[in-house]
Amino acid sequence: MKKKLMILLIAALFVAMIFSTGCKKKFDITGTWTVYGDWYTWITFSGTVTFSGDKTNGTFVDFSNGTGTYTVDGNNVRWEYPSGTFYIGTSTDDNVMSGTMNSTSGLTGTWNAVR
Repeated sequence: MKKKLMILLIAALFVAMIFSTGCKKKFDITGTWTVYGDWYTWITFSGTVTFSGDKTNGTFVDFSNGTGTYTVDGNNVRWEYPSGTFYIGTSTDDNVMSGTMNSTSGLTGTWNAVR
């Protein structure tokens, strides 16, 4: 009887570990997102950006065929164009992220994205 109880306890601990936050799946940016942005609050835009690669880095192509690279560290995201313009932010869940953007010309703004 003690053996069965011990096996049941070990099985319960194993199941608890699988569903604990320590085994939480990582944010996956890959796929197509609709991005909304405001440069200096007077230039607004929206369009799609498609991220291809893996959960930590890869490439992207935007709605005007602009391309660049991205990195993800936990919930922190960054994507950058070869011109030096970059977007940094965080994901709040698997389908929402937001942050700030900066251009080499000094323009700054905010963005948010959903899929």
